[in-house]
Amino acid sequence: MADNYYPIEFTVGGSSFTVFNSGTAPTPCVFTFIPKVDFFRLTIEGLSEEPISITGVRANDIVVIDGENREVLINDQDAFDKYDAWEFPKLQPGENVVTIANGN
Repeated sequence: MADNYYPIEFTVGGSSFTVFNSGTAPTPCVFTFIPKVDFFRLTIEGLSEEPISITGVRANDIVVIDGENREVLINDQDAFDKYDAWEFPKLQPGENVVTIANGN
């Protein structure tokens, strides 16, 4: 049975939260978030070996980083050109601590 999580909302201070993968292998995930302020560069840690960065995110944009389909969307528009990472997000087995921060 899959856990359901809802869009993550955060402010300039960022956010940290835990997601649990009850499986026994790493699995691609779909990561959706809504910032409450503009960010020149957002940094996401905990979903890949190296931090994921995305640039040009504005307040209330709906950002989707889809590790299953390997796409990046902002407000349902392709935003792959704003994505800076070697891999797409995936959850390791067990607890995954994810941190979103201002990456200026």
